[in-house]
Amino acid sequence: MSVYRRVAEEPGNKDARTGKIGFDERLVSQLVGETPLDRVEAQELRQIMLRALQGLTRDELRIVELRHQHKKSPGQVASKLNLSREAMATIEQSALAKLKKPLAAYLGR
Repeated sequence: MSVYRRVAEEPGNKDARTGKIGFDERLVSQLVGETPLDRVEAQELRQIMLRALQGLTRDELRIVELRHQHKKSPGQVASKLNLSREAMATIEQSALAKLKKPLAAYLGR
């Protein structure tokens, strides 16, 4: 399942070349219930995740995408992006920290 997708893949996107990130609703729909309050909280979560994804560099986003969406190994990702495994791991750690921080704040941790 995709947690995010490029805006270019969204129906009705007028400028597919922007490279902006869109949020895939399937993740949120699995995490929240169906009450009105649940839907409001889901919308907040969507906005937080979208802002967090937009805060990633191009390399960070690509690594997160390959590792966690496409389930590639660290070695496969490093090879594909022409990076050392250590450099890839450092970039991945930076990306995950950027994604975790706003979620932890939202959850009050």
